[in-house]
Amino acid sequence: MQRTSADSTLLTGPRPRGRPRNPEFEARILAAAAQVYGAGGWAGFSLDAVARAAGIGKSTLYARWTSGEDLLCAMIEGRWQALAAIDTGSLHGDLTAFGALVLARYLETGGGVARHLRRDLAGHPELAARIGPVLGAVTAQAIAILRRGRARGQLRDGVSAALASDMLLSAMESQAGRLGPGETMNEVAISAYAARVADLLIGGIAA
Repeated sequence: MQRTSADSTLLTGPRPRGRPRNPEFEARILAAAAQVYGAGGWAGFSLDAVARAAGIGKSTLYARWTSGEDLLCAMIEGRWQALAAIDTGSLHGDLTAFGALVLARYLETGGGVARHLRRDLAGHPELAARIGPVLGAVTAQAIAILRRGRARGQLRDGVSAALASDMLLSAMESQAGRLGPGETMNEVAISAYAARVADLLIGGIAA
């Protein structure tokens, strides 16, 4: 599978220190970190709060991450790293897979992570400096998908890949925000919605 330059921008933050990596254990911690941040944003985010949510001792968490910034960065990177593997061979397939993954991630916390990030990055420059490049990699991966489509002759000349990627991301975030408390979508519904958005988007940008 062909890799893109956007791939190398993912997973660039500091790796957990101390003990050898245990993927299942770390996935549990990062899932708890997403729930804590999605519920209260940066104001309610701390290593102690995540340790309580994960049901582990604080010393275990502190052995892996030195600060809340490190853990938040690791959580965001972990949520999006699968984007780098998307390459179905078609523009529609790539956009559908990308949109479905983005929507699934938003729905994991009811859109809370995305909502809080917008506010917190605007109000905390030091946090924006750490997290901004990670979020930029998400947009870069969408742009890479669209550029591959252009190389295949599936995208009209003159179409802004950056604007089209913003439209795709906004559609997924908006859908997550429409759902009421306790509402969610199953995998089939998520994929079907992403495919419909891909259809609409391609209708305006296809060659």
